[in-house]
Formats: sequence, structure tokens, C-alpha cells
Amino acid sequence: MKVLVVATFVGLSIVGCSKPDSGATSTSGSASAAASPSAAAATTAPAPSAAPAPAKPVFAQRGIKAGSVVVGYIQDSTDPNQCAAVTDAPSKKDAFTKDGDKLAAMVKGKVVPSCPTDSVVGTCNAGFGLLVNYSGPKWTEDTAKKDCASHPHQKWVD
Repeated sequence: MKVLVVATFVGLSIVGCSKPDSGATSTSGSASAAASPSAAAATTAPAPSAAPAPAKPVFAQRGIKAGSVVVGYIQDSTDPNQCAAVTDAPSKKDAFTKDGDKLAAMVKGKVVPSCPTDSVVGTCNAGFGLLVNYSGPKWTEDTAKKDCASHPHQKWVD
């Protein structure tokens, strides 16, 4: 919201700066633009820029059961490249906010505002609504799958 307000303020300032002087008439401004159309185009054309970087695909958490949502995140205390999205019914969001630290302590992790998503190589369903995202470069899809399968009752999310 602050960015929008600043952008709006800056936009209004720019509009205010581009108005002709109060002493100038409207015909003098249009006459100069008509006399030199290329000058008018040069002032309004955007500056050339480098080719835009390709957009990264938006990360979509895999493995969320129907009717559940992500209510919080817990990062592994010993391996920051493993971070779990905690899923539950939407009505449980406040309960996680209140008691998330207790759950995090039970799974030897810490509550974090979000999990990293830039280099996720895969997700393991650890049960109890925990979807563990493995991130590279430490983990590859193969090593993450092996780690997931090494724990009883955990399943790789395809």
C-alpha cells in the first residue's frame, strides 16, 4: 500500500512538473509540438533498455489437500534448505499463529514468515499437514526423494 501511495504521489508530481507555465497559452505549446513532431516524440518515447529478463514461473505449493490451505511455515533448524509449508483448514490459521512455535519445537524447526521458493527441487509429504520443500543447490530431486523415502510414512509429492 505504501508503494502505491508513493507511486501515486510521484506520478502526480511528474504531471504537475510537465504542465506549461501559467503564462503560456495553449496554442504556443501545440504550435511548438506541431513545428517539430520529432522533438515531441523524442520527449515522450521511453528510453531504450536492455531486453527484459524472462519471468520466473510463480511457485505453487504442491501436495495441498482439497479444503486445506497453508497456515504457516517451519524451517528445519539444522538444514535451512528444508522448509515445511504447514497445511490445515483455513479456520486453523489463528491456532498456528498462536501455537506454531510449539509445533516447530516438536519437529526441530523454527517458524518463519515464508519458505524460500527460488530453487525448490521437490516436496515431501511428511504427514500431519507438513509439506517439506527441498531446495538446491544442496538438494537435487534424486537426493531429496531418497531422503524423503528414508523416513517412515513419508511420501514424495509428484
